[in-house]
Amino acid sequence: MQHIDVGIYYLRKKLQYGLHSSYKNEPNKSYKYSTVDCNFINVIRSLKDVYSMDHQNLNARGQEHHIIEYINEFRMHAAVPWHTVEDIFIPVNIKKKYHWVLVVLSFLERCIFLYDLYESSGHYAIVLAEIEKITKIIPLCLQACDFYVKKGIDLQNHPGYKEKESSDMFDILFEDDLPQQPSGSLDCGVFMVMYAECLSYGHKVIANEFDPNALRTRYAALLWYYRIQKQEANAISDVEAPLRPARQSRITSVTEVFDV
Repeated sequence: MQHIDVGIYYLRKKLQYGLHSSYKNEPNKSYKYSTVDCNFINVIRSLKDVYSMDHQNLNARGQEHHIIEYINEFRMHAAVPWHTVEDIFIPVNIKKKYHWVLVVLSFLERCIFLYDLYESSGHYAIVLAEIEKITKIIPLCLQACDFYVKKGIDLQNHPGYKEKESSDMFDILFEDDLPQQPSGSLDCGVFMVMYAECLSYGHKVIANEFDPNALRTRYAALLWYYRIQKQEANAISDVEAPLRPARQSRITSVTEVFDV
């Protein structure tokens, strides 16, 4: 899981360095995305497996705070509060399949988009069972921490929310026509991070072939670059690291990558 966290951390760093320094003076400004680490799904599983899934039960046992710490940016380096972004990228390990998928939690559309690079008989049901754990718990935690008030979502009038209870499960939408992992390959993690990076630029993931070794080299180089920036700025923490203006970027294949 460590290599997945490194890739996902890179995406948070890209967001942080891409934000204008005025971000701290605009706490309600909305940005495209943020991410969580690999342990997030383990926290979800522990709550789902141990506690009955209702707001009163979670609240009475004090278990909501584990997820709320993520929502309020307290669990990871280079994170931002969820109410300041449109989407959350969630890496999910499907233990029964030794497989990774990408979940994109969309607040404005009130749904979960699922990006899976592998298709086979019986695969869908196993993946869906894992994702449903997220769809049940996240709405309860968002409700508990006044997320919708901070986000400025009018539950009574917003088209995605007005016909639902705030504790209802999010809808799940499977994305089609994705680059597929070769049978027997162990590269699902790096493919998943690449999906997330394409989406971070606001582009649709297209069915091109990606070179996983080239992707690993690229992410290593970018993380090294961020470290040099921190050293040059004498930054001690991720919060103190210098920000830079956002640059226009476009990804169409592994050989067409800008913003390095």
